[in-house]
Amino acid sequence: MAGRMSTARDDVNPEYRFDLTRIFASPAEWEDAAAALREALDALESSADRSLDTAADLRALLERVEDCYRRKQRLDLYATLYGNVNTESEEADDLQRQFRTLESAFEPAVGSALRRLRETDADRLDAFVAELDDDYRRYAEHLRERAERVRSPDAEEAIAAHGEARSAPTRVIREVTTEDFDPASVERPDGTEVALRYGNYREEVTHPNRDYRRRVYETYREEFDRFENVLARAYAEKLAAASTEVEVRGYDSIRDRDFRETYPESGLEPNLPGAVHDAMLSAVRDNLGPYHRAQSVRRERLGVAELRPWDLNVSIADAPDPEVPYDEAKADVLGALEPLGEEYVSRARSFFEERRIDAFPTRNKRTDIPAYCPSSAEDGAFVLANYREDARTASYVCHELGHALNAAYYSEGPTRYATCPTAICEIPSILHEILLAEYWLEEGGALAAHAKNRLLEFLGGNLYGSAMGSAFDHRLATAVEDGESLSAERIREVYADLLGEFRPDVVYEDRAGRNWLGRGLRPPYSSFQYVLGATGALVVRDRLREGSLTPAEYRDFLRNTGQRDLLDQFDALGVDVTSADPYERAAEAFAGYLEEF
Repeated sequence: MAGRMSTARDDVNPEYRFDLTRIFASPAEWEDAAAALREALDALESSADRSLDTAADLRALLERVEDCYRRKQRLDLYATLYGNVNTESEEADDLQRQFRTLESAFEPAVGSALRRLRETDADRLDAFVAELDDDYRRYAEHLRERAERVRSPDAEEAIAAHGEARSAPTRVIREVTTEDFDPASVERPDGTEVALRYGNYREEVTHPNRDYRRRVYETYREEFDRFENVLARAYAEKLAAASTEVEVRGYDSIRDRDFRETYPESGLEPNLPGAVHDAMLSAVRDNLGPYHRAQSVRRERLGVAELRPWDLNVSIADAPDPEVPYDEAKADVLGALEPLGEEYVSRARSFFEERRIDAFPTRNKRTDIPAYCPSSAEDGAFVLANYREDARTASYVCHELGHALNAAYYSEGPTRYATCPTAICEIPSILHEILLAEYWLEEGGALAAHAKNRLLEFLGGNLYGSAMGSAFDHRLATAVEDGESLSAERIREVYADLLGEFRPDVVYEDRAGRNWLGRGLRPPYSSFQYVLGATGALVVRDRLREGSLTPAEYRDFLRNTGQRDLLDQFDALGVDVTSADPYERAAEAFAGYLEEF
């Protein structure tokens, strides 16, 4: 697979490449659509001074806002994917620059519409909302809540103008971890040299040769150490910028701000109670026993006296990692999804047939991530993957296909509800991974041993690793909100304490606290969703098995991810995320998989 990195895109069968003409026929058509969005935003702003006198006026305003989000989603999707597969293209860079300019105009225009809601007499607005059809009433209520945090036109313009400055810490972290990151090359056991980078570290540190893994780890991490003060300063400034936004917008906290995010944008503002996050962290930390035992099992399986950080990613399966050709992986994925019903499998199959997956790493393609799945309400989802013909990347593709199928179902409804809040968006994707691993177990053969390894790897990472990451971000965010100045030493201390709690069997020596370096590209509260995803997916898996949840009911859940309140969505799956019970059940399930070893 290493050879594919230098393969030209045109040399790859079109079947395995994106067909982006499903979104726009060409960049020129994209530019026409961008011009149309600019006109729509101008029209939205020009109506800001008109009062809302009837329910019909309110409905028309909601429709215009919804339409602007629909247009923006499509433009974002195409510019992102076009750039991802043409990383050296000036045309692709130009599209992304144009989109950033559009973004700077988008929020002030939508803000003008939201101000109209806020400035309308509350009783009159109540009456107008009551007159709306059910399919718009919820949208109106969400926009009305957002309107409470919209500021004056001048303030909104200033906030938008400073968007680049607020995002500077993230750009610094990205530049350090990609452009400026330049660790020394290392020699593989077979004598070949490999240049380590952000995109291939995970692959190299899973090599079966332990001494090589150690050299990879130390070489890679020593390069991060050079940037410790820069990365610590950037992360502290990112949290400070978030804290400033909290004050300006009137959120309760950085957590409150992040818990109101949706993916992709639609104008909705779901609100996950902070109590869910507290219950999640408390319950996972009270049930660390299986995770600690997993570390002991790993040490024993590897036959080492001490478990070191370079031992954490290598497979502990009792057989070599088999090659999994892409078409074979596709067949396995479709077979694994059969418990979700024939109609579901048919949709998954069509996703492959419609060229919505860009499967292999190629020249000038983004390769710093194994796979991800952006989407728009009108165009559906696309998966950018870097498939390497092994069990792990097969699992990654299957994971992203979970997001894609979720988008396929919720896009059946109107744009305003065609979204999935981050709190629940990982349930369908992690469920996919569980079903694929269990399919491999049932099939037996070479993949069965690696299926056990994958179950421990992704469930341990999502349930426990993400809880540790969420605890880290939460502790630092609350420290900034309390006025504490975050130094590199302070951040190092927090991370070392958490490693001692979550990974007591791993010997890090003096670099434990610096293993956080490289975090910070995503919003501060981004890890919690994986804990909730793993927890919810395990409940769904159990309920499908026992028949208390039918495939049709699960598909209805996917259709409605943007149309119900978050806690109601969890309740529909039989998950009370405010209690310790589902997290305890998830820990028990992880312990059960651990027994397989």
